[in-house]
Amino acid sequence: MSNINHYDIIIVGAGPAGISTALHLAKLAPELVSRTLILEKAHHPRPKLCGGGLLPDAEVVLDQLGLDVRELPHVDVDWARFDFDRQGFRFRPDPGRSFAFRTIRRHEFDAWLVSKAREQGFLIQEDTCVKSIAVTASGVTVITDRGEYHAELVVGADGSNSLIRRAIIPHEAAHVARLLEIVTESKSEQSFHRQSDSYFDFMVVPQGIQGYVWDFPALEQGQPVRVRGIFDANIAPLKNSLPLRLALQEELERHGLHLSDYKLEGHPIRWFDARSLFSAHRLLLVGDAAGADALFGEGISIALGYGGFAARALRDAFTSRDFSFRNYKAAILRSEMGKSLRRRTWWAGFFYRLRWSLLQRLVWRRLGPLIIWVMHHYMIGWARRQAKRAV
Repeated sequence: MSNINHYDIIIVGAGPAGISTALHLAKLAPELVSRTLILEKAHHPRPKLCGGGLLPDAEVVLDQLGLDVRELPHVDVDWARFDFDRQGFRFRPDPGRSFAFRTIRRHEFDAWLVSKAREQGFLIQEDTCVKSIAVTASGVTVITDRGEYHAELVVGADGSNSLIRRAIIPHEAAHVARLLEIVTESKSEQSFHRQSDSYFDFMVVPQGIQGYVWDFPALEQGQPVRVRGIFDANIAPLKNSLPLRLALQEELERHGLHLSDYKLEGHPIRWFDARSLFSAHRLLLVGDAAGADALFGEGISIALGYGGFAARALRDAFTSRDFSFRNYKAAILRSEMGKSLRRRTWWAGFFYRLRWSLLQRLVWRRLGPLIIWVMHHYMIGWARRQAKRAV
């Protein structure tokens, strides 16, 4: 076999999960950098739907990699507001910071990460679509629209519709949330939202939508904009729920906006299920391919977090020559990130079944201090806790 297209590791997908895996690998096993190929079906900067909220957990992981997201255009969001029909409470994930979180545009963020991986020496081949893979006792053949590639190990960082996941789990029940998104001008004359804050409004839960409508400030080509959308965890699908498009349209009309004036886009988000598989012989899953947050749909910090676990598993596999990845799932579930994901999935399954308006009003308008305490201790801050455990 020719060595031209043979690598030790092929990472399928050059989003935050795939690039985080590469950057962590460069720290843990630099000898593997030149023997790793990253395949990406698109070309950076490529469009990517995402609210773009970068929680402190994400910045902790980036800091561990020696990266500073402030190099990118971003907005420091003053407060995150959790409401039910305009009333609720405000929140900052890290009480020690003077803002809630940053927002970035994902096409800029992902392209920035790719540039950092290239600086480390990784070969990233864009415009290459993976069609199928074949796993044998001696390796993995990756078949693309640009030819065949061969690797000892393959990392599936190819998103919620992951082809690598389907190779591991050919038939499984859907664990996919739904999301619709638009980008609007920064200020609508009729809007009652503060332009420096982000908003999560759960008024759609009584309508059978297991999620919220959101409104984030952001920068697009240096100009202030609002990224708006609707998230449905879809964790326990209900009959007779209001269509997402109609619910988003009603929300926009409250702000004097019309959905037909904007480009509407949607995408799925695979949520985390601890009962699922995260690896197979010679194959690993990271990021949305493995599973993201079911409660809020937060995925960037989670994607970055997976990279550390994957890199350690890859390093250990080559050290021991054991390519089973039998301990990968346990490492994730034992971690602070894994615990947070399990809790978010549980809470999504419980909370989004509570459709009664009076109960939703009670939660978001009266129980703010309790929710903030639960979030600080059990939902967020996992990256810092994980780092302390590693010391």
